Amino acid sequence: MYYIERGTLSEFTSSFSAMLREVFSEKELQKKAAASGFYKRKSDFTPAMFFDLLLYCASGSENYSLSQATSKFKTMYGFKLAKQSIDGRFTEGAVAFVKEILKELLERQLSKVFCADFLSQFNHVRIKDSTRFVVPEKLREHFKGCDRNRKKSQACVCIQYEYDARSGKILDLNVTDGTRNDATDANETKTEISKGDLVIRDLGYFNLSVLTGFVGQEANFISRLNTSIFVFEPETTEKIGFKELYDQMCKQKLTRCDKQVLVGKDKLEKLRLIVEIVPEQVYQERIRKINKYNKEHGWTTTEEYKARCRFNMFITNLPTEELTIGETMLLYRLRWQVELMFKNWKSVCKIDKIQPMKYERFTCLLFAKLLLIILNIQIICNLQVHYFKKRKKILSENKCFKTLRDSFSILRGIWKEGRKRSEKKIRDLVGLFSSNHWKEKRRNKTNYIEIIELFICKSNY
Repeated sequence: MYYIERGTLSEFTSSFSAMLREVFSEKELQKKAAASGFYKRKSDFTPAMFFDLLLYCASGSENYSLSQATSKFKTMYGFKLAKQSIDGRFTEGAVAFVKEILKELLERQLSKVFCADFLSQFNHVRIKDSTRFVVPEKLREHFKGCDRNRKKSQACVCIQYEYDARSGKILDLNVTDGTRNDATDANETKTEISKGDLVIRDLGYFNLSVLTGFVGQEANFISRLNTSIFVFEPETTEKIGFKELYDQMCKQKLTRCDKQVLVGKDKLEKLRLIVEIVPEQVYQERIRKINKYNKEHGWTTTEEYKARCRFNMFITNLPTEELTIGETMLLYRLRWQVELMFKNWKSVCKIDKIQPMKYERFTCLLFAKLLLIILNIQIICNLQVHYFKKRKKILSENKCFKTLRDSFSILRGIWKEGRKRSEKKIRDLVGLFSSNHWKEKRRNKTNYIEIIELFICKSNY
C-alpha cells in the first residue's frame, strides 16, 4: 500500500495506528491463534497476552528468562503465571501463530515513494542481501550451518532481506538455516522480478543464467562480476585479458573503463562491463588473502586471477545513455544501506544474541524481533520521507532504532490505546526523532542525500 505524493504526516499517523490497532487487536489475534492451532480451549492466558509478553521480551537488548517474563506478566496483567505455564505455550502452534502475524504485517506495510523523481524510470529498485549468525548448538537440527572452512559446522540462521530503495518497502524477509546460500536464493526467487524492476546485488547472488534471464523479463540489473566468468570481445569473441586491460588503462591514465562485452557459456549475452582500478593496498590485501586460502587447500593462484584482483568489476544491461559509469557505481553503493540495516539488527536489536532455549521459544522470539524491526522500519522510512521533503535532511536509521528500542512503551501504546492517544504516541516519536537523529556526512564520502539528489536532478533534467 503506497501513499500518494501529497500524503501528509498526519495521514501516516492515522493510517499506521489504525492498521496496528486492527492487526494486533484481541479479536484478530485470537482468530489467528485458533487458525494456527495455538488457541484450542478457553484460558485466562489469552493469545493477546501471550503476544504482548512475547513482544516485550523481544524488545529488550538483553535476554529475558522465563522467571523475568513471569514477573513482567504479573506487572502487566495483575495475576501470577507459573514459568512452566509460559514455557508450555511455546509450541509449533505458537510458531505458526507468530509467523502468521509477521506475514500479515509484511502484506499490509504502509510505504511511500521517497520522491516521485528518484529513479522514476524503474518500478522497484530491488536491493537484496543476507545476514547469518550462529545460534545455540541444541538448535542444529532445525538450523544447520554451512561448513565453509572444513571445520565443524555450527548451528546457523540465515535471513534473506530485500527492500525497494524507492519506497523503503520490504519485498522479501525469509528465515532459513545457514546451508541455503545466496546463489540458490537468487535462482529460487527469480520469478518474483517484474518488468521495469532494477535488481542490485553483490557477488554472493551471482548466477549468470538468472542475470541473463532478467534481460528476457525486461528487467535491469547491476551486479558484481564473478572472477571465474570469462568475458569476450563482441566483434572477435576473443577472451578479454585483464592484465592487458590493466596495462592499457595505466598507459592512458584511466581509473575506470566502460565497454560492451559478451558474457556466458553456451549462449553469449551482450552486456556492459564496468571496471575500476583499486588502490595498490587493496590489491595487495586481496592477493595476500587468496594466496593464504589457496596455500591451505594446496592450490596455486593463477596470473589471470591476480590480474582480475586489480579491478572492481560490474556487469549491467543498463545502457550508457541511461546511466554513466559514475552514476552506475553510485547507484550500486545504495546496496550498503542493507549492510547498515543488518548492523542495526545486531548491534541495537540484538537479533543474534538469543540465549540457549528450545526451538519453539527461540523461533517465536526471533519472529517477534523481526516483527518489531518491521514496525521500526515503517516508522523510520515514512518519517525519512517527511523530513526529506520538509528539511532536505535524512534521519539516521541507527539513531532511530536506538530510540525505538528504548521507547517500547510508546510503540506498544500505538496498538493498545484508542485512536487519539494512539496517534499522539506516534507524534511523540516524531518529536524525539526531529531533535538530533540526523545522518552525519562522512568526510570525503558521497552521502545518501547527495546520491538521491543527483538522480532527482537527472530525472528533472
